[in-house]
Amino acid sequence: DMLNQYFRGLDRSDPGMIKACFTTDVISNYDGRSLLRLSNAKEQHGIDALMSSLLTFKKHESGEWKITSHFMGNFHIEFTGDQTAITETYAIAHIVLPNEPNEPIMMRGLRYLDRWRKDAGEWRICERTHTLDWSYSVPSQFAISTRERVNNLT
Repeated sequence: DMLNQYFRGLDRSDPGMIKACFTTDVISNYDGRSLLRLSNAKEQHGIDALMSSLLTFKKHESGEWKITSHFMGNFHIEFTGDQTAITETYAIAHIVLPNEPNEPIMMRGLRYLDRWRKDAGEWRICERTHTLDWSYSVPSQFAISTRERVNNLT
């Protein structure tokens, strides 16, 4: 459930949803080998450092990314104790980049290697390694923006 919340928070550009997925002392390392994240990816310590390192919110807000869709695939969990676990999660991210007339869609194969612990009775990620396994781009046929998307059921 927490991983689903993470991906949903990314696609809705909702920092609160993302922040709730992690412990306050989280250690994270997001892969920098991408045209979308050109950086010397460094290990981040603490929830504030993690949140400020995530590009999703900045890219959505600036309009640099039009919309994202993350799909969770293969998932493996191993409980290492009553209060601890490790997971490996495969995901595919689609990121529409505004560029008329055929907005390119970057597709990325990702893996999330997470350590979990129960924090205040809830499972939260306490250590994350994000890897980029592959990436490519194709022109879009249709794409709405995150702001244009229908976000409720009413």
